[in-house]
Amino acid sequence: MVGDECMINTVTGPIKAESLGTTFIHEHLYVIPNELRKYEDYTLDDIYHSIAEVMAFKQAGGKTIVDLTPINYGRNPLALKMISEATGVNVAFVTGFHKEEFQPKWLITLNDDEIFELLYSEITHGVTSQNLLPGAMKVGTSKNEVTLAEQRILAIAGQVQKKTGIPIITHCDGGTMGLEQINCLTKNGAKASNICLSHVDLTKDFHYLAQICETGASICMDHIGRELRNHDADRVQLIKRLVDAGYENQICLSGDMGRKKYLPTYGGTPGLTYILTSLKEELLKVMSEPTFNKMIEMNPINILSK
Repeated sequence: MVGDECMINTVTGPIKAESLGTTFIHEHLYVIPNELRKYEDYTLDDIYHSIAEVMAFKQAGGKTIVDLTPINYGRNPLALKMISEATGVNVAFVTGFHKEEFQPKWLITLNDDEIFELLYSEITHGVTSQNLLPGAMKVGTSKNEVTLAEQRILAIAGQVQKKTGIPIITHCDGGTMGLEQINCLTKNGAKASNICLSHVDLTKDFHYLAQICETGASICMDHIGRELRNHDADRVQLIKRLVDAGYENQICLSGDMGRKKYLPTYGGTPGLTYILTSLKEELLKVMSEPTFNKMIEMNPINILSK
């Protein structure tokens, strides 16, 4: 169990881990990518839409959201603070970098020590004029490869995690390169139990996901809500199989609803309530409610509490 003394950083200040409640560990609430035309669907720039989405999440029983928008991808902790204050939902943000495509050009002008200090400073001193502290660190890799630039950031992130203890939530493009991420991070000092890999459910590969869990890392099933015609039947069965294999303590559920087409206020579907309503109904046909609750409450809390 998480102790009372364990605190989690949110945009409104540190809170006790036990206060997180139902937690989605990989979402995007306010994002303005640099290339607006290319990524128009990923641009979530209406704070009132975000507030409405988060209020719906709250009314469905949600209590905490981790926004995984990193440095140079339109991260805006102050906007997230406004959303949190308007809704009463806990919101955490991240430090760190995305896959190479979205890394800032200035990153190559810094040496490894300077990048380490940049991340360390954000974690220990905060960002913006309000010195907001991140609740996790993000790293990312490309589809079917880990580029040299990504290897560099993974290595530095592992060292930062070793020094600070901050949890790492990753981007696995297309669900790939998860084992490679874990190897690079842990080789540089990170603890596997501090790592949660996102998007790996895209592979729908039970054996791959089991291999990841065997390392001690966790997985985020976050491409839920994309196959609504069959009520996410494939993922429901994949989650059941993982639970039956003994990995229920390493599975988180989230939606990664960081596109207009997924959010009702922008005309999309299914929105942040889906996991807590329709998907829950499907999962409770194949598992107990305490097991479902563990994946949206205790497991994310344990990852964020490291």
